[in-house]
Amino acid sequence: MNGIKGVGKSYNFAYLAYMAIRLIECHRVLKSTGTLYLHCDPTMSHYLKTTLDCIFGEENFRNEIVWHYGKMSNPGRNFPANHDTILRYTKTGEYTFNVIKGAESEYRNRYARYLINNQVRWGSVKNSQDKLILGRAKKVRAQLNKKHLDDKDVLFDFDKEFKAQSDVIYVSIIKGNSAERVGYPTQKPKALLKRLIEASSNEGDIVLDPFCGCATTCVAAEDNKRQWIGIDVSPKAYDLVKERLDREVAHPDALPTYRNEIHLKSNPPKRTDIGASMRKVKDVYIISHPKFPSEYKVGIAKNVKARLNSYQIGDPERSYKLEFSHKTHLYRQTEAHIHEHFENKHEWVRADLKDIKREILSYAGA
Repeated sequence: MNGIKGVGKSYNFAYLAYMAIRLIECHRVLKSTGTLYLHCDPTMSHYLKTTLDCIFGEENFRNEIVWHYGKMSNPGRNFPANHDTILRYTKTGEYTFNVIKGAESEYRNRYARYLINNQVRWGSVKNSQDKLILGRAKKVRAQLNKKHLDDKDVLFDFDKEFKAQSDVIYVSIIKGNSAERVGYPTQKPKALLKRLIEASSNEGDIVLDPFCGCATTCVAAEDNKRQWIGIDVSPKAYDLVKERLDREVAHPDALPTYRNEIHLKSNPPKRTDIGASMRKVKDVYIISHPKFPSEYKVGIAKNVKARLNSYQIGDPERSYKLEFSHKTHLYRQTEAHIHEHFENKHEWVRADLKDIKREILSYAGA
């Protein structure tokens, strides 16, 4: 496949077209105070960055966040891949943002375990903050009566310790033996999602994840007292969402409610936020010309008078005449219906004028 010209390009184009439609809808439903976070692997994230610039505007790009998970890897002939990027955009300049304190504690906890487990001496640590870390680690080790500290030993309070969260987030990947792991291939750590939700929303706000997978965003939002909506196309995701909500979120008395609010549908959803009166409306028109008796040009136009004038420009005798027009949001469907219903040649329909009028009103609604 590597030798076939254009294979990769066609896939990239199809993926971007797929994502662009969904990102446009995300922009539409996002509140003026809202934030969009987008995570993708390095093969496509740079393409999505330019797509988001077009949809949200370059001025609404806020951060390229580095999610540093520090997994061990064999470098081979490349640098070890120990991070992913998350793109952050807002809809306006009025976005919600809460400073997250103590967010680097996990990284510092790992550093503290390294210092203590490698028997680093107090005198060899020069930085005052590093001395504080080492001192805390020694106290924890003494309290636990252990020679070595591991991941289960809590050293720092995430809410109170150290400086505010930067654009580098230290959160470990979910390990194979973790109780949080559910087996979903793209599962993210709940700690990562909680941090983003805390930063860009307040209690009671609505969090939407249109690619919710195994429901990590939904669970993290519930933990942070946010309302939430999760959507996914995978039937496996449907089962995992029910399982995780039952296990991690719902109170036993509320389980029937959660089950009733998780829906598996195979039909495409339809927009219900706008009525016919708010949809785009155009005219379906009928235009005649004396040279073509019993034939009528049926088409659609936003401005019927301008369309008639455009026809007249090409006719020295200016003999085109507007016989009928009807405004409808079903303009494309109505035009197609008329051309399928009557004998036609291009835009010219062969039928009685009153029959064409009646069919337009019958299909589009009087």
